[in-house]
Amino acid sequence: MENKEIEFKKITIDHLTCQSCNSKQHRVIGKLTYLYFFIESIPFFPVKKTINIICNDCDSAFDVDSLSSSAYKALSKKLFKVYALVPMYTGIIMVLLALFYWQYNNYQANSLSQEYIESPKINDFYYINQTAINDKIPPNKKYVLGKVVSLTPNTVSLVFSRFLFENKSSLASDIRGAKVIDANYFNKKRHVFPRDKLINFYQNETVFSVLRPKNSKLFGTIVLTTNLSVNKEVKGYRENRIGLSFMSGADSKANLEDAERFFLESANKGYVQGQLNLARLYLDTNKISQALEWSKIAALKGYDLAIEFYIQHCSASEDCDVAAFNAELIEVGF
Repeated sequence: MENKEIEFKKITIDHLTCQSCNSKQHRVIGKLTYLYFFIESIPFFPVKKTINIICNDCDSAFDVDSLSSSAYKALSKKLFKVYALVPMYTGIIMVLLALFYWQYNNYQANSLSQEYIESPKINDFYYINQTAINDKIPPNKKYVLGKVVSLTPNTVSLVFSRFLFENKSSLASDIRGAKVIDANYFNKKRHVFPRDKLINFYQNETVFSVLRPKNSKLFGTIVLTTNLSVNKEVKGYRENRIGLSFMSGADSKANLEDAERFFLESANKGYVQGQLNLARLYLDTNKISQALEWSKIAALKGYDLAIEFYIQHCSASEDCDVAAFNAELIEVGF
């Protein structure tokens, strides 16, 4: 932080007598010293006011110290108007606004985290301090990134990143760097927590932030991808596309039948998108058991959307057991 002096204002007075030439015409110059950080033109705040009185005729300086206290204050009021001094606090105003903005963003983030922890969704990301969960975690690398992979009415299943971090900022760095879309970034082991336990984790800052992707992005970076190939040579891809084309005009029974036929061909060839689309079609036509059957087949291959679909619609069938489904997912490594 450095100082700079500027000529703040100039006025003319005629009630003082020059000590050198007896002239009564004087110019009074107000000078202001202010602090600045890096840019001289942005004052942080004023630190010193100075008054110089100069004779207009002989340029002699008048002895300001000889002025009475009341006379000095009167000149100071004329030179340093309150409204004119406000811009000299530009720097501190900018800092206060930045602090306010930062605090407001933190408030917003905390409010959203509170909302998300109470109403979790698949693919929510959690910033976690693992020391309260696992006492074997090294104290210098205690932070881990979690991701919600399945839900039940009472539990939330998370997978944790394979990497432990020393700093909280590293969690955001991995998201911004799109590292989380790597298929091997998260461990396959699932950690199942009661919902109220997760809320407690948030309250004691074991979980200190919850993020929810929007349009598959966080911080402007893609963080969600399906584990599906988009290669058109994949078996079932073509049939699924044809089924989707029939579904786009599914305002007739014939179109629905054709869509079902092609989705079924795609599903039988093992294409998970075709299996899920078939499940969706069956759900729309009230074939609940078949919808759950095909979505489960896709889900057990690790297809996140199918897992979410199965859990969401499980309650529609008396034979569906979410707990058993989660156990099967864990058994196959998801």
